[in-house]
Amino acid sequence: APPTPSVARGTTQQFTATGTYSDSTTQDLTSTVSWLSSDNTVASISNSPGSYGLASTLAAGSATITASLGSVSGTSALTVSAATLVSIQVSPGATSIARGTTQQFTATGTYSDTSTQDLTAAVTWASSDTSIATIANATGSEGLATAANLGAVTITATLGSVVGSANLGISSAVLVSIDVTPGNPTIAKGTTQQFVATGTYSDSTTQDISTSVAWTSSDP
Repeated sequence: APPTPSVARGTTQQFTATGTYSDSTTQDLTSTVSWLSSDNTVASISNSPGSYGLASTLAAGSATITASLGSVSGTSALTVSAATLVSIQVSPGATSIARGTTQQFTATGTYSDTSTQDLTAAVTWASSDTSIATIANATGSEGLATAANLGAVTITATLGSVVGSANLGISSAVLVSIDVTPGNPTIAKGTTQQFVATGTYSDSTTQDISTSVAWTSSDP
């Protein structure tokens, strides 16, 4: 998935692979399958940790994206257009988080053919004051802001000559509780399960703290 995406040249498209098992359960296999593009001159696709299933578009045209695990495979038809970028929207537009936590920003581009595209991994991210908050450009954590000190910054996302921005405030709220989801999942042996940790703070705000907490298993 997605089964038939169309994106602009020079952008990326994240693909996911979902496996269905003999007991009718399903499982996210994005980081387990082997990814392949039928035409690497149109689009290449990553098998690297942190960017599994991320296609990079190089030229206008079409390519078949294949995800394989053992003898089982699935495909998607990717179309790459020659549309040009008009604007970038950074989300969330304005938000406040507690010092010491993180905030994931996303960048959505609007193109000359009115289509939109997730540009989170394609833009260059910057913070107006890195002593207050930094923001990552590293593969796998693009757009992840880390709050270091109290204050406010402007987060920008730039691609070529097009720039989008959002405001981020850092508060002194303290962590009260952590909710881990999903609560009681069941998965097949040899597969993976993504957990999310959501923190509730003293000012009643909530924050995704999945990358900040220390994760442990009761039986490794």
